[in-house]
Amino acid sequence: MNIQEIKEGDRITFRSPTRDGNRKLTRVVNGFWPNGLPTVRAHGWGNFVVRAHEIQEIIPKEDASA
Repeated sequence: MNIQEIKEGDRITFRSPTRDGNRKLTRVVNGFWPNGLPTVRAHGWGNFVVRAHEIQEIIPKEDASA
């Protein structure tokens, strides 16, 4: 799995240990940090950073022209 393949609008499934536990989440990528890590809305944050080793699956955004 290559983190450079992720684009804004794609969905990612990840596990991230937080105070809320270590649940498996699937969220839409809403941006990137300057170091290239994707951000999502999760755990009450609008720009929750997901580290590369936490990502389990990348689900590409559906192409609207198809």
